[in-house]
Amino acid sequence: MMIVNMAESMAEQLTGRVLGREHFGKICNLLASTPMGSVVYFDFSGVELVTGSWLNSMIVPFWRSTADEHTNLFPILCNADADWLDELRLVAKWNHQCYLVGIGRSKEPRRALLIGRLDPGQRTCLDAVTEAGEVTGAALERERPDEGIRATAWNNRLRDLFQKRLIQREKRGREQVYFPVVREIEFDG
Repeated sequence: MMIVNMAESMAEQLTGRVLGREHFGKICNLLASTPMGSVVYFDFSGVELVTGSWLNSMIVPFWRSTADEHTNLFPILCNADADWLDELRLVAKWNHQCYLVGIGRSKEPRRALLIGRLDPGQRTCLDAVTEAGEVTGAALERERPDEGIRATAWNNRLRDLFQKRLIQREKRGREQVYFPVVREIEFDG
């Protein structure tokens, strides 16, 4: 686990593409030695302003980089100001990404709001993971026979949610076991 105070590490006003690109490089350097599989909390306490252009230049490429097998980090935005969440919603829509935004004023939230769109199958799968705590595709097929979904389809959905950084996974023997990044996830809209 790693906490990055954005106001101290970056600036109190996060605006513009140029600054966003600069901060992307700075964040990558800052997190270079973070162990793979870690949850990274971006604490926006003290940040006065965040613009869509900054989000598009820093957050979007950073999220993409976290899914790389050599990086494998799970970011959560914390203490986000409601004033700039609309910007984040637009960025999520334009870039087809999803973001976990911590609920409450904690630096390490147990609940998060999901900003971004999931298809109905992914949403059902995410609900199943948060409900169960940890799952495999085969276990979901056994535990949810009424869904009529085979283990392979469950595994594909689990992999997609893992790539979106919404769930974590761990290899146990020959199985991939998936578990939520936070205990509770609320859907935005």
